[in-house]
Parts: sequence; C-alpha cells; structure tokens
Amino acid sequence: MLSLMAQPDCPLCSGTGWRLVERVDANQKAERVVERKDAVLGASAAAPKFTWAVPCDCTGGDRSSRALDRARIPRRYEHCDFENFDTDVWDGQPDAGAWNRRLSQARVVIEAFARNYPAGGETGILLMGSCGTGKTHLAVSALRHLMLRGHGARFYDYRELLKEIQASYDPDHPVSEMGVLEPVLETEVLLIDDIGASKPSDWALDTMGHILNKRYNEKRVTLLTTNYLDGSEVTVAPVRMPSGQAVTAPRDQTLTDRLGPRIRSRLYEMCRTVELIAPDYRLEIRQAGRVRS
Repeated sequence: MLSLMAQPDCPLCSGTGWRLVERVDANQKAERVVERKDAVLGASAAAPKFTWAVPCDCTGGDRSSRALDRARIPRRYEHCDFENFDTDVWDGQPDAGAWNRRLSQARVVIEAFARNYPAGGETGILLMGSCGTGKTHLAVSALRHLMLRGHGARFYDYRELLKEIQASYDPDHPVSEMGVLEPVLETEVLLIDDIGASKPSDWALDTMGHILNKRYNEKRVTLLTTNYLDGSEVTVAPVRMPSGQAVTAPRDQTLTDRLGPRIRSRLYEMCRTVELIAPDYRLEIRQAGRVRS
C-alpha cells in the first residue's frame, strides 16, 4: 500500500493525497476507473466520462522532478509553462504587432489543446517556425500540463533519438533496439523536438516513418517542433533587434526537403499545424535574463 504524505490544505486533493483526472475513452488503461456520479440521465448523448485517481503532486516534494525525469524533459526546459511564455517580445519593432499576434495565437492554440485533451481525438500538433520563437517552450508547456493531469508523456530530441536507436544496434549495448523504440511507440503523448534537424538519410527517414506510422495507426498523439517551413514561407524578412544587430532567418529548404513527401503527408494527417513566424530573438531574450527555445 502506497503511503502518501499529503498537504492538508492542498486545493487539488483536499488533503486526501489523491486527485481525480478524466478520460473520455473507458477502454484505455486507468487506475480506479469509475463512471461519473454527477451525470444526469438524458442530459447528453456524448460518450460517458470516466475518472480515476492518481497521487497528488503535494504528496512528495520531488514528485515533479521525478516526473520530469521519467518524461525525459531536459533541465533546460523544466521551467517552461504557458504562464511564462512571452507574447510581447517584439514591442518597439516595425512589425511587432504581427509577430506578437502570432506568438499569442500560438499560445492560445497549444494551451487549448492541452486543456481539452483528449477531447480533440488523436490529432497532434506540429509547431513550425524560425529558431528562437518559442516552439519548444510551448510544446514542453503542453507536455507538462498533460503530465500533471496524469497522462503519460515523453520528450525526445530528434537527433538524439536517432543516435539512441543507432547505438542499440551494437551487440554490447545495454539496451536493445526495441528497448529504445518501445516507449517511443507506446507512450500516450510523444514530443519530438526539432524534427528534420539532421541531414536526411534513407535509414533516418525509414525509422522516423515507422515511428510516425505506428503512432498514427494506434491513434496516439504526437507533438513535433521544426525549424523548417513549407512553400513560400521559407524566408523571414530581415529585421534589426533592439541591440542593433541585424537578423535574417533564411531557410532554403522546406520540411518536405528534410523529411520527404511521404512523411510530410503523414504529418498533415496526424497534426494540426501551428506556425510561429518571426525573427530569432534568442540573443535578446538571453540578455534580458530569459530563455526561449
């Protein structure tokens, strides 16, 4: 029996050590699954909601840290949340209104996805945009939000994931190929950061195609970020930052160039595309004592 040391004034569990989370699909595995008792007969024709109990965050001071470790969220991003995602970083620039609106709209979309999950079904999110616009920040914010609600989640950097799979081919490697791939394929919500970052090869494209197709067929949600865009939007106009540094964000290749038409087509089916089109503001953010990725 798990012993829980709950905080008596915790607003989430009222001191019980347990909090309830909902899941629409009752066929998914869950602990202590019970039908909602506040349902009103004839009030809705929608599928019944189910709840199950999970240990509250207040039961352990390092529970959040352990959850981050299990999800593989890098320490660099452990601070990321919707609350500290800035949407006014370009104030004072000629095109500040347009760029800030894109940041604000992206936050609204991603926050709504995390709040409403899994009501949106199996549709994931593809965050596309220039370096330094906050794609990873928003994606990790969504992942952390879902983790706190009891959903399984994992973070993988695209290049590191491919390296881990390659390393598993060594017969002396402690983890087999399936040992690496199983959590990637089976986790409820997967975040692949910076997809398309490494030079495409037949092996890399076949491997990523297998992962995405498997998750698509099993109706598992995938979040992705990429610095590569589509079509005519591959170039961001030059701009001068408050420091006086001139910045351009040219991108002479598209996401299709980096992943191939087959994988790009699959992503259209799997994900809603959210674009963050703005210059790289990373240097300015760091000088201000903040971090954006």
